[in-house]
Amino acid sequence: MQRPSGSTITLRALRLQCPRCGGAPMFRGLFQMHERCAHCQLKFEREPGYFLGSIYINYGLAALIITVAWITLRFGYKVDAKLLLPAFMVFLVVFQTLFFRYARALWLAMDCRIDPSLYADVPEPQAEPTDVAP
Repeated sequence: MQRPSGSTITLRALRLQCPRCGGAPMFRGLFQMHERCAHCQLKFEREPGYFLGSIYINYGLAALIITVAWITLRFGYKVDAKLLLPAFMVFLVVFQTLFFRYARALWLAMDCRIDPSLYADVPEPQAEPTDVAP
C-alpha cells in the first residue's frame, strides 16, 4: 500500500475516516471506535493506552482557543472576568467532549504519517509445521 500525502491523511482524519485508506469510518457511535478498519484492517488502538497522546491534542487546542479568547475578550473588549470564567468552563466541557473523536483521529493520522511500517505489505501467515514422524 502506498503512503498518501500528509494533507490527504489529515483530511481523512477530519472526516473521521481511516487515515490509512479512507475507506471506512473510525467510529460506530459518539464515543465507540471500531476495533479495525473494515476496509484495510488497520487496528486503530495499536497498543494499550495508545490514544493517551490524543488527550494532548484535545487539551492543546482547547488551551489555545481559551487563551486567545480570554486575551481578546478581557483586554480588547473589557469583558468582566466574572462573566468569562463560567462561560469558558462550559465551553471547555462541551468542546472537549465534541472534539474527542477528532483528537483521536488526528493522533492516529499523525502516527500514519510518521510510521512507514503501516504501509508495508503484511506477509501472509505461514502454516505451522506439524510433527509428522517419518
